[in-house]
Amino acid sequence: MQKSMGHSMLEFDFKEEPKVNMEFLKQKIPTTTFNYDELMHEAHLRAFSIAKIMQLDLLKDMQDSLLKAQKEGMSFESWKKEIKPNLAKKGWLGKTEVIDKTTGEIKIINVNNRRLKNIYNTNMRSANAQGRAKEQYARKGKVYLRYVAIMDGLTRESHAKLHGTILPREDGFWSSNYPPNDWGCRCYVQSLSQAELKTKGLKVSPKAPEFKAHKDWNYDTRNLKGDEGIRQIIEYKAKRYANNPALLQSLNNLKEEIKQVEKNYLAIKNLRQKAIKSEEYDKEFLSIAKSTESLQKALGSKAKEVYLSGYTLRTHTHHDNVGEFDYSLLPFLLKDSNVYKIKPSKTHHIVYFSYFGDYYRATLKTTQDKKEIFLLSLVKSSGKL
Repeated sequence: MQKSMGHSMLEFDFKEEPKVNMEFLKQKIPTTTFNYDELMHEAHLRAFSIAKIMQLDLLKDMQDSLLKAQKEGMSFESWKKEIKPNLAKKGWLGKTEVIDKTTGEIKIINVNNRRLKNIYNTNMRSANAQGRAKEQYARKGKVYLRYVAIMDGLTRESHAKLHGTILPREDGFWSSNYPPNDWGCRCYVQSLSQAELKTKGLKVSPKAPEFKAHKDWNYDTRNLKGDEGIRQIIEYKAKRYANNPALLQSLNNLKEEIKQVEKNYLAIKNLRQKAIKSEEYDKEFLSIAKSTESLQKALGSKAKEVYLSGYTLRTHTHHDNVGEFDYSLLPFLLKDSNVYKIKPSKTHHIVYFSYFGDYYRATLKTTQDKKEIFLLSLVKSSGKL
């Protein structure tokens, strides 16, 4: 589709949910466990286990609620408000007795706001880490990974010491130390090419640092073979629900959804790759989100969509923790429930979002005739911007 102002439009279906992190939540088979470390670490990628919650039906409810939170971009407060009545109804809110079916041991646990927040943050961060790893290992040329810790005084000393470590992405260090490396870990990994190392004045670390992740996270969190696992899980569920046409249809819909969301993600990735190679793609752009009524009002525009140009993808490479996956989240970032602040000005408009436990700042600009809205930059942080 060609635009009259000389831009070329690429197709992008902004109605679909982001693919990779959703897959991570969907592919896990609910499994009961008493103590978290009783599960083999590799099984953590397949078993959605909330320690000490023994009722499988409740565990499935929790999985479904987190998947919904991921799909709709719910904040922790919104998710907590929705899940609490179900927990209370089934006797899992506040102090309650838990019996380990294996040993008969009885313990008192307290399902409170802190515990719910831990459940929420753990699953959202794990899902996002899976998506980021898959994206980074798919990039041609970006064969080095750099460990980045949030150096704000809240980071564990052992994690801070890893900050700046640069190793080939195939180095064995990453198979057990790709973040998150502990409960509440906010570290992330940046991918770099040989040319970028030279430009930034960075050097590959002489050897991998001596570090061991927390025992609950000392395994390969990247799940780079996730697609095969997803097919296996779908087949598993298809057999389980063979006599339920509605659920079988849902599984088929899931297959199509995965294909479509992958297509959306690739649209951004392909434009970015072309734009980085040549400036001739600067004026090529794609529609990545629908604008909201509140955004239109704030920007004084009636534009129905938000566009991303090849120029933006080519020139805004200094935001190291923002990749194609983050850009693909924009349709969900723009939902009113995620926007917590808008700063309009004569030339640029800055919108602040909270999503999946992270914070984003998007700089938007309208054309002179106010008929189109473009995303100029996207910044991501683990703390409020």
